[in-house]
Amino acid sequence: MSSLFDYLIWRGDLSFGNASLTPPDALIFSMLAYIDFEGVVSREANEAPVRLSDAIGAYFARPTITEGSISANHEHLLHMLTVSPRFSALRTFGAKKVFDKAHGVQFGAVSFLLPGQNIFVAFEGTNDTLVGWKEDFRMSYECPVPAQLMAAQYLREVAAAYPLRRIFLGGHSKGGNLAMFAAVNAGEHLRPRIRAVYNNDGPGFCDSTVTGAAYAELRERIMTYLPESSIVAVLLEHDTNYKVVKSTNKGLLQHDGYSWEVEGTDFVYTDERTAFGKKTEAIVDHFVRVTSPERRRRFCEALFTILEATEHSTVSGILGGKRQSLKNMLGAYADMPDEMRVLLSETLAVLVEGRRAADGK
Repeated sequence: MSSLFDYLIWRGDLSFGNASLTPPDALIFSMLAYIDFEGVVSREANEAPVRLSDAIGAYFARPTITEGSISANHEHLLHMLTVSPRFSALRTFGAKKVFDKAHGVQFGAVSFLLPGQNIFVAFEGTNDTLVGWKEDFRMSYECPVPAQLMAAQYLREVAAAYPLRRIFLGGHSKGGNLAMFAAVNAGEHLRPRIRAVYNNDGPGFCDSTVTGAAYAELRERIMTYLPESSIVAVLLEHDTNYKVVKSTNKGLLQHDGYSWEVEGTDFVYTDERTAFGKKTEAIVDHFVRVTSPERRRRFCEALFTILEATEHSTVSGILGGKRQSLKNMLGAYADMPDEMRVLLSETLAVLVEGRRAADGK
């Protein structure tokens, strides 16, 4: 079973001029959007690009980058890319990160110049912060969310800075949603320049985005990939035009793109999603169908009031301090007004009802 790393060993000696962009390449670019290149790569689209290998070298030279600063897989990928003829000489630009707790925004993007007058625009998925997770929950009742608007603006800036280049977009998790949103909202003058959108297990939309005319125009250029047990890509309104990728992980952990199996220039596909994935989709569909956007908003606010009471800013922080986190969350729940506790209880009951309905299918 081969992975992205095996793909790099096999295909990494051929430039994009000699071998065109593949789905695994698009996932690699999408993973690079998680890396904070600000300060070593130009932030604005109209500023000079730098070699990817130089950017990676400067990134690791930062005194703030120590062991454990990024995941082992991200670190391994970066080291492999610096010696890969396929990626190392590519020029990168537009490394932008926005984190605004007050307004609930977590956004990241970076772009790459490819041979043949092409550009790849990559959007960051949800990171470990509660702010990022809360923005994901907002997608269930609000569209557009701030990150989606920023993605559309970022694409317009890149397109204006390089008016003669064809555009490829992609992202993993929320980044896949941002790539789709940016493409659909690119405007009639820009959409013809978009060659493909790679949505790697990204969530859907809470509005009619996937049924609109702009989406229909781009539909054959939107490539959606999800693992067998995906619960992310089937959230909210989504297209059924997707491919199911085999993963070496189980359950929720299949969301990790590094676990996706690769063979040759493509992923390894299967015809069936797992029972876990199908059941979770049914539960979420039931939840969205029987709750109003306003109720989902109030549930989200109540849920994150409890999570924020842990005084941790990240999901890993909450999980790492389990006992104290639980104590603080129970205290926050007890201090809530009666109507908020009732809202939480009733909403959780809806999810349980959805699970029972899914079990009965």
